[in-house]
Amino acid sequence: MEAEESRSAMTEAPGVGVGFGRVFSWGLFDFANTIFSANILSLYFALWVTVDHGAEDIVYSLAFSGSMLVVAVVSPMLGAISDRYGRRIPFLLFFTLVSVAFTAAIGRVGGLTVALFVFALANLAYQSGNVFYDALLPTVSHAGNRGRISGFGVALGYVGTIAGILMVTPFVDRGGREAAFLPTAVLFLLFAIPCFLFVKEERPTVPWRFRMVSEGYTQLARTLGSWRRHANLLRFIGARFLYGDSVNTLLTFMAVYVTKVIGFDDDQVRMLFIIATSFAVLGAFGYGRLLDRIGPKRTLSIVLIQWALVFLAVAVTFSQPAFWVIGALAGVALGGTWTSDRVLLTRLAPPEQLGEFFGLYRVAGRLAAVVGPLLWGGTLLVFSDLGTLRFRIAVLMLLVPIILGYLVLRGVKEGPAEPTEGRSPAGGPTGGEAS
Repeated sequence: MEAEESRSAMTEAPGVGVGFGRVFSWGLFDFANTIFSANILSLYFALWVTVDHGAEDIVYSLAFSGSMLVVAVVSPMLGAISDRYGRRIPFLLFFTLVSVAFTAAIGRVGGLTVALFVFALANLAYQSGNVFYDALLPTVSHAGNRGRISGFGVALGYVGTIAGILMVTPFVDRGGREAAFLPTAVLFLLFAIPCFLFVKEERPTVPWRFRMVSEGYTQLARTLGSWRRHANLLRFIGARFLYGDSVNTLLTFMAVYVTKVIGFDDDQVRMLFIIATSFAVLGAFGYGRLLDRIGPKRTLSIVLIQWALVFLAVAVTFSQPAFWVIGALAGVALGGTWTSDRVLLTRLAPPEQLGEFFGLYRVAGRLAAVVGPLLWGGTLLVFSDLGTLRFRIAVLMLLVPIILGYLVLRGVKEGPAEPTEGRSPAGGPTGGEAS
């Protein structure tokens, strides 16, 4: 009977018969937070700083990297706390509200320096919340459909990117880039609400205590102290640091690159992101189905090869029309990246420490987001006499971590598909309705 149910789940659409309302509500948070990611991190804030205010790229890089460094310090502790408390939703709600409040305040108080500080706080809260969102994946899935449900969330997130850009564009057209910040905050909150209301978790096994903060760091120190036992998982996290370094940096500065190097105007930049995002939806679904067939490690390896080709193409292409094709290929790779690597983590992590390892997983991304923008900004400074050629050199510099990440990933042993099946992070049945 169990085998038949598993086969049935493998042939159904994501969430069908396994609590689709919960899956959809969970995925809507991806929809919501990519509105923030697209409009604040990828499109308008960096251009508002570097173009509207004439600041150097390194100024934005320092604000962004500084917030990521703080996230890197606190993420594992936050994940360990959620493991001990047994719930993710209360923490996700708190950080979402903080991010929304500071996003709405960008540009409304003080000058550029204050705006950079407020942006850093908004980004800090946004990135911290994602630790708890990712750790909810086993609550709405089981091992047999986790790839497709992860892909469904990623795909819905990229639909959110398109919708967010389209909904915010009229404000930008009337009031400039600064006008994007408040409506982005409102949309982020609006579409996050269903996740808070309809994704149900087991009751906490222990009452909340503030000493869980110190206990979170103690647990993290204990885990790192026994690193040999978790060497395979830490190897994967190291690989994620390397390829995340490049991917996140390219996404952060692509609007600046195509504006300054390729000559796109704001309408073309928006269209490029919409095209890339549309193909990311296809990539998320396509790679999600491939993942359930061949496993997350092999799927992620294919994605990284595709990324290497994208970076090469970005660095050597001069033609505007060719960038529409490159944007589509980057979108497919992007959907595949976030679909496969968080499923690989659930395959590798002990279920009782899933939040903690998702914290470390986020640390890899956040430390990469510290190093990547500094590598980008530093390269532009070193080669400042070369004009726009310096941007192409910076892209080639980002290709190196992609290649290194692929080589490190090859040494990761994937493990069986069932480590987290049958148990939620809180110790109850995985997925509730999903099981």
